[in-house]
Formats: sequence, structure tokens, C-alpha cells
Amino acid sequence: MYEKVVIPTDGSEVAFKGIKEGLEMAKCLGIKAVAVYVIDTSEYQGLHHASIKGSVKSGLKETGTKALKEVKKMANELDVLLETRIKEGKPYQEINKIAKANDIIYISSHGLSGFTQFFLGSTTERVLKHSSATVAVVMGGFVKTE
Repeated sequence: MYEKVVIPTDGSEVAFKGIKEGLEMAKCLGIKAVAVYVIDTSEYQGLHHASIKGSVKSGLKETGTKALKEVKKMANELDVLLETRIKEGKPYQEINKIAKANDIIYISSHGLSGFTQFFLGSTTERVLKHSSATVAVVMGGFVKTE
């Protein structure tokens, strides 16, 4: 049916709901999962000073490394074969480059922004619009901010 489960993360608590379901699907189907964190280049592209750009990029990479380490731990607990990737670019484009037509993407309804664009986050919406793979959107619920 599917060759792999693609599981994007932005490191948010909400994203881990999609990750959990994606890993469970991989286990049920006996297929590998690919967890991906995309360093959104728009986060630092407009910055003029190279050292500031480098600092922001480094911070985002650190966030991604930490998030993927947590996904790896979850995969190990479920005995799921997991590949992790950190990519740079527009998140929806990088996610869709990894996911082929015979794959499934498990993605949370929204991520770090917390608030949804009429129920879907912008990355999730773009993945849905541009993907050739099956996409499962996991409703993440709202995260309280204090």
C-alpha cells in the first residue's frame, strides 16, 4: 500500500500528535518512517548581517536536531525503523520532495504558530495542495500560551 510514512515536525507540542499517529501507522504497516524538520529559510533570508543570519540558522538547526532526537526516541519505543532529515527551504516544498505518490504524510493541523488559518496552518494547507502523496491531517488542538 504505502512505501513510507513521512512525518514533518517543527518541534512543537502539537506536531507530536501527528508524529505519534504517523509512527503508529508505520508500525502497523511494517514500513519505515522518515521524520523531517525543515529550516524555513524565510525566517532569516531578509536579515542583512551574515553573523545574525548564521545565528538564526544555527538556532533553528538546534531546534530541529532536538525535535528529531525526540522523534527517534518515540520510534525506538515503538520499534519503528526511522530515518531523520534536516532540510532547508520552504517547509511544504521540502516535505513534498520527500513524499512520493506511494507514501503517506502524517502532519498536524498546525504547528508553532499555535493559531490556525481557519482550522489549518499554512504549511499543512500547502502540503495538502501540492502533494502527490496521501496526506493525513491530525487535529492537534490548541496549545495554551500564558
